[in-house]
Amino acid sequence: MAGPLVGSRMTAGAFTRRGMPIALAWLVLAGACRGTVTPAAVPSPSGPTAPPPPAVAAVRRTALPANIPGASWIVTSAARLRVNGVADEQRVESQARVSWTFDRHPSGSARATGQVDAFSVRSSLDSGRTGAAPPAARLLLDGLLDSAVVRVVTRPPQANECDRYESSAAALARELLVRVPDGFQVGDRWRDSTVSLVCRSGVPITVYTTIISRVERLTDEVLVVRREIQSTLDGRGGSAFRSLELVGTGSGEQRVEINAQTGILERLVGTSTLTLKVTERTPSLPPRTQDVVQRVELKAERVTR
Repeated sequence: MAGPLVGSRMTAGAFTRRGMPIALAWLVLAGACRGTVTPAAVPSPSGPTAPPPPAVAAVRRTALPANIPGASWIVTSAARLRVNGVADEQRVESQARVSWTFDRHPSGSARATGQVDAFSVRSSLDSGRTGAAPPAARLLLDGLLDSAVVRVVTRPPQANECDRYESSAAALARELLVRVPDGFQVGDRWRDSTVSLVCRSGVPITVYTTIISRVERLTDEVLVVRREIQSTLDGRGGSAFRSLELVGTGSGEQRVEINAQTGILERLVGTSTLTLKVTERTPSLPPRTQDVVQRVELKAERVTR
């Protein structure tokens, strides 16, 4: 059908009768020329928008410095000994001012150099008298720490470590060697099993110790470690005229606070109980056995130089 010529007039009725079909055909043709007609957008369902999933917080893990700067501590041990058959309880308090510097491995193992600047011992059997360290101004120490060894030796080494002030002072310094591996988070545990040698009353004693450590708290500022300690002891010594045998078991716990930024131990508190059976053998006499119970309260606090 031909459309109206340009310049001709179209009445309203003609538009109704003839123009509408042409207009509709033009729209269809125009749509065909553009391609596929885009469908109208479907409105989204009404209702509140779901919140985004919560962000997963990063897990904080232990990571102490490789080089731990030098620091000093006052270490105090208060022991109470009760021997069966003896009415009075013996009390012994020892104290040392100790300094250490550590080179640390991510496994928590470390080498340390340090010294004892002061050491004293008080015993209820000494009527209040105080024993002091030898005249030397400082007792120099070397320390080694890993999962199987905790060792402190004097520099230069002693020819005889039995019942000497130096050995007792080194034992207090040893308490500051605490292994904390990198990569642990709150609740994680690790195990150390060590063997050490000590000497008491002329008897060399082998001490087998198992320590189960657990991260109790970890922030940007502080790391708190709980330690459960189990030990067994076995020693024999003496002469042909008198020999001593010693066996025992011990248990204890410690709480250790460490500066998470510097790696320096800030505070340590602990308690332990040791049960010993000591047997004395003398020719031509029956063996004599005594049971000894020792309870110890240990405390170490960092001090400024």
